[in-house]
Amino acid sequence: MIQLAIRVALADDHPVIRLGVQSGLDQAPAIHCIGAVEDSTALVALLEQADCDVVVTDYAMPGGAYGDGLELLAYLQQHFAQLRIVVMTGLDQPSLLNRLDALGVSGILSKGDDLHHVQAAVMAVYAHRRYFSPSVAELLQRKEARRVTELSPREKEVVALFVNGLTVAEIAARLDRRKQTVSTQKMNAMRKLNATNDAELHKFAVDLGLNLLGS
Repeated sequence: MIQLAIRVALADDHPVIRLGVQSGLDQAPAIHCIGAVEDSTALVALLEQADCDVVVTDYAMPGGAYGDGLELLAYLQQHFAQLRIVVMTGLDQPSLLNRLDALGVSGILSKGDDLHHVQAAVMAVYAHRRYFSPSVAELLQRKEARRVTELSPREKEVVALFVNGLTVAEIAARLDRRKQTVSTQKMNAMRKLNATNDAELHKFAVDLGLNLLGS
């Protein structure tokens, strides 16, 4: 029987952190670290030479030919579309975490959290799941909480009824409102929650507890 081996490339410009993360990855039987490099130049060269499933990269890693931060992430997403990405950052700024989240980065880790989260993040993103280390998760949850407070009581009511299976017409009849009014309230809620379609609205509402009537 062939054992699972998730091929991981690691990039960090701090030798001590790079060594610590690589050591942690090597302890996982299901993970094979194909290389540990110090900048984006070496990272892209490694990815061009060897098959890779997941990249674990520092966010701030200056000096490479392909930049760092959002510039590097955009390059990786464009040129290695099947690659899953885990970003490590010491910059625990909500605006940065929001941008990484919006960019679709599957794994975001704070360098202030324990290194064992790197293994867990690699396993999660390889399985097409998202993974945030505790500090990152807390900051993102605060953001979601602020989103909900921005919804008016009527918008919350419409979202709750919608995700419980009612159509816009049925919601309008139940609440004795015009169909156009309900549709506008639903669209306003989607805009505030950054939901681009009904499926995303349903997911966000369930995650935030808005599917509970009367919440």
